[in-house]
Amino acid sequence: MKILNFGSCNLDYVYTLDHIVAPGETESTDSFDLFPGGKGLNQSIAAAKAGAKVYHAGCLGRDGEPLREIMTQGGVDLSYLRNVDLPNGHAVIQVSRKGENSIFLFAGSNNAVTEAQVDAVLENFSEGDFLLLQNEINLVPYLVKKGHEKGMQIVLNPSPFNEKIAEIDFSCLSYLILNEVEAREISEGSDPDECLGILGKRYPSLKVVLTLGTRGCRYRDGNESLYHPAFRVSAVDTTAAGDTFTGYFLAALADGLSPSEGLRRASAASALAVSRMGAAPSIPYKEEVLAALPDLKPLREHTDPMEEKRKLILDYLESNLKDASLEGLADRLGYSPAYTGNYVKTCCSLPFSKLLQKVRCSVAAKLLAETSESVEEIIYRVGYQNESFFRKVFRERYGVTPLAYRKKMRGDLS
Repeated sequence: MKILNFGSCNLDYVYTLDHIVAPGETESTDSFDLFPGGKGLNQSIAAAKAGAKVYHAGCLGRDGEPLREIMTQGGVDLSYLRNVDLPNGHAVIQVSRKGENSIFLFAGSNNAVTEAQVDAVLENFSEGDFLLLQNEINLVPYLVKKGHEKGMQIVLNPSPFNEKIAEIDFSCLSYLILNEVEAREISEGSDPDECLGILGKRYPSLKVVLTLGTRGCRYRDGNESLYHPAFRVSAVDTTAAGDTFTGYFLAALADGLSPSEGLRRASAASALAVSRMGAAPSIPYKEEVLAALPDLKPLREHTDPMEEKRKLILDYLESNLKDASLEGLADRLGYSPAYTGNYVKTCCSLPFSKLLQKVRCSVAAKLLAETSESVEEIIYRVGYQNESFFRKVFRERYGVTPLAYRKKMRGDLS
């Protein structure tokens, strides 16, 4: 499958200074550098360096010829890149000594894409090919519409987030790759789990990749949820972290690799990128990533957030065996009962009622093996009023009656 990235090409004016300048403040810089950049250019180079065949389409301004050379050297096919008589798009980037950044953009040539150009370029691509988009060029909604009509797999990185995002038909997207701030803006959720749940409910067929910085990344496709931790490195410039991640993840998909392996490679490539200065120049080659992977260590202090919520759910059930309810759990989590029901199914792979049965049976099995309480007492203790129903679900789970399970666990086979 081919990758077409219809995106921006920027010149990045990068200033290194002690801290990000606040409103009304004047700060002297430590250094100045001019780098190639733009989310489109960065992601094209990242995917190409990851080994994918990438075609970059868009518009290049009259001062942007150095960018053509950089992309060509990076392995990107520029057959569909058009020259226009406008100033090239550029960004002004502040990078603090802690590696944090602040960016503002001038669109310039990146806003010169025409519908005729879009139609002509898409004629060269087929159903199943990837169409990668960001929010640094004009006509993104038109590109989504036309790409969807051709049956392309549309991948959107909704950055920078602004009011134009609302014009995009998200039901036409195949993949959404975004950070936590963008996820909250789009879904109006308050935390990563809620954001993923809301997006999954609104767009059931949409595959979502959520990057969380040093807390790793999440992937959700229907009921499948994946997590990968961030790798430990010394960050000096995070400018290209997200673009490197996006390009590497998409390259893995185009190569037929699993989303899990895509997250792994993208996380490693992103880690290497933030340990270097600049945007496009900091993006590593595939060989560097594969060579570094065995030695990269995850940030252990950040655990899988899904696992943390799963533990919270199970703790609630185990502490409230007799009167646990979906409403009670919703109150504990701070969500609505409807959202909590969907969340439990995603997080624990079981509906609430089945999960409660599983926990009750597990506690009952432990009591049968470790105490002398009667079966009837245990049934009542774990919250069942209907004795015959409990015996039925216990046998379905363990294959024997409660009494037979006790004898088996105690080695009493007489």
